[in-house]
Formats: sequence, structure tokens, C-alpha cells
Amino acid sequence: MGYKFTSDTFQISALVTETAPNALTTTQVNLNLDSLSREILVIQMVDLDVTSPNLVAGARSTMDLTLSDTSPSAIAGLGNSNTIATAQKVIQAGSGAGAGGIEGAVSFDNQEPKFAQMTDAPIFITATDDLFLSIQGSNNTTFTGVGQARIFARRARADADTYAAILTSQFN
Repeated sequence: MGYKFTSDTFQISALVTETAPNALTTTQVNLNLDSLSREILVIQMVDLDVTSPNLVAGARSTMDLTLSDTSPSAIAGLGNSNTIATAQKVIQAGSGAGAGGIEGAVSFDNQEPKFAQMTDAPIFITATDDLFLSIQGSNNTTFTGVGQARIFARRARADADTYAAILTSQFN
């Protein structure tokens, strides 16, 4: 890749709150990149935090959070080339004679990518002016979820060929 860093590592923080239970909600994070100077953002690490879903008897409830470089129509995983990072919390509750009608429950959480080394290859490079933080729950009865992101990145200036390749890959 032909780019040269123009800044040290800095942090970008973002927050999104579901507008209603289980509703896809997206917030736009403006990067203020200078396209005339072929400025890009080199993302080195992303830390995502999402609230836990409701405990619902006999149901699998989830809360999903995704950071991407395009505005999504649905929560997407790492199989989508525009997804930068994703996090999920799941509660699988049994039903029965337990307290509140719940016999037992198991919870899981996951965040990808697991880690990044700040000195090695970045996890994502973007030339678009915005990132999108999206949240959506499933099988939650009354709760609206909250998701937070902290992005560790550096600004860089790309040569013309590299800039064109980044733009082309982001819109295909």
C-alpha cells in the first residue's frame, strides 16, 4: 500500500441507542476526511461495548452491535466486506418452574476482531467520510440497547493508485 501517516494514533468515540426494542438503529460518525488530498483513515483497533439483552423465559435474546463504513439495512457480520468490527451478547433462557418462570439461563458474548497489534497491519482502511455504528436486539420485550465504540486510528495520505483501489473496494 502506498500511504504515509499524517498523524499519531488518536481515538474516536461513538454511542448508539436503540429507538425501540429490537429496532435497527444507526448513528453516523463523521471522520472529516479530505478527499482532495486523498486522505484515508487507517483503523488499528476497535473496542465495542454493548448492553446485555433481556432475560426472557424460553427465548434466545440478543443484542448486536456493528461498526461499518456503509449505512446498513441490517446488522451484518464479518462476512460483509464493509463490516469493520462486531459485538454480540446472547442470553438463552430455559422455561420452567424457576424464579420468574425461568428454570435456567446461559449467556454468551463475542467481539471480533479479538485484538490488533498497533504496529502491524491495520484491521481496516477507509476513504469514505463516515462510519456507521448500528445496534439491534432480538426477542427483547421492553429493553432498548445501548452500544459504544472506541476507534483507535491514524490519518494518512494515499498515493493516487492506492486511494482509487480503496474507494473501489469500498463500493463493490
